[in-house]
Amino acid sequence: MGIAVRLGALGFIGVIVVGMTAAAPIRPTHANECLFSEPNNISIALTRNQGPVRLNNIRNQSELKRMQQRNGTSQAFGAEWTPVGLTLTELKYQMKVGIEARKIGPKSYCARLSKVEANIGYDKFDVFIAKKFRPGTCAYDSISDHEMTHVSVFTAGLDEFYPRMRHRLERATGALSTIIVSNPQVAAKRLQQRLRHTIDPLFKEMNRTLNRRNGLLDTPERYRLEQSRCSDW
Repeated sequence: MGIAVRLGALGFIGVIVVGMTAAAPIRPTHANECLFSEPNNISIALTRNQGPVRLNNIRNQSELKRMQQRNGTSQAFGAEWTPVGLTLTELKYQMKVGIEARKIGPKSYCARLSKVEANIGYDKFDVFIAKKFRPGTCAYDSISDHEMTHVSVFTAGLDEFYPRMRHRLERATGALSTIIVSNPQVAAKRLQQRLRHTIDPLFKEMNRTLNRRNGLLDTPERYRLEQSRCSDW
């Protein structure tokens, strides 16, 4: 029996939102100052995304093996190993930022972060069980239980890392200072890059953690134990 799981590469997608604020006329001596009269209350929204589980029982084992290879999943125990079940999902992180910008010179703007809208999680979980194993049989139930354990690893990891991401995001936004740039679009990109520099390490840690925990489910010992419970393989 071969059962594999794929964790997709982390995505960091930025959609830039720019807000302009009115500025009073600035004397030339103040052209390089970057100040706002109002305090900056950055709005932070982080959404937890847990998509549906989609069960598929119409693919044969050769198709599952090709899907496994196409999605970059390593063969668990060599090229001759053919999976009977497969779970595919992708961990995603998406973020868009909003800024406030005010013109302080002919070709310069003072800018600061005003809001962050982000989401973390999975759009869907595709669980495949080879079609030779029919619903209601012992083998089918064994494969299904195994694959749903992978799904549980993903969702438990999301539960664990979501509050850490929230804390990291709050800390990172609070540490950002105002910047002077040539145009507001440059400001948005630069501030987003600074956030990413702080947040990326946590996503890499999450990725490694999920890979390690899922790997503990896909061992010869685990497979032998599951096979021993059924006689209809």
